[in-house]
Amino acid sequence: MNGPRNIGGNAICRVYSTVQALVRIAELDWIVVQTNPRCELRACSSIDATGALTYLPMIPALRKRKRGKKAIETSKPMFSRYLFVGLNRKAGMTCDQVRSCDGVEKILAVEPEAPAYLVPAREMELIMEAEKSAQLEKKSVEGQAFEIGDNVVLIAGAFVDCRGQVQDIKPNGESLRVELDVFGRSTNVIVPLDKVALR
Repeated sequence: MNGPRNIGGNAICRVYSTVQALVRIAELDWIVVQTNPRCELRACSSIDATGALTYLPMIPALRKRKRGKKAIETSKPMFSRYLFVGLNRKAGMTCDQVRSCDGVEKILAVEPEAPAYLVPAREMELIMEAEKSAQLEKKSVEGQAFEIGDNVVLIAGAFVDCRGQVQDIKPNGESLRVELDVFGRSTNVIVPLDKVALR
């Protein structure tokens, strides 16, 4: 007799595979948007209304209830204050239509006056793969103690082998805020403990 089927996990895998295939074949320029604090969802809604495609990678998180000791499972942005936007230039979409959206602080560029940084499709696929892994695995890690200022290396996910420094340890104790050099600049990312190792 076969074991129980993981219907939810299979559905998630199919959805991610479809989205990754669309990223490969669609003629979109992917840009990185920095949102106003805690405005990722507002920015997504506002940008979606313009016809552009938004992608906000999410990772599992635990949130403590105000009363009681029990925590509830939830999710949060993988990159706090950052989301990705796919622009179809052939359809006349521009960065200007994104800049003016509610919740958007700026569009990332390598230098202040440079054009928007374009994220290669392969990097987008890797980010999606990392999100899928985080959602399916939801691992907890024992035995590693991290402190602010520790030098770390990412051991899984989209930024595997990237090196960074711990900036903050999240209150739930299951993730860290790590400063990495990605997207052509220094960027803070929230990383689950099981994706990081001391170096």
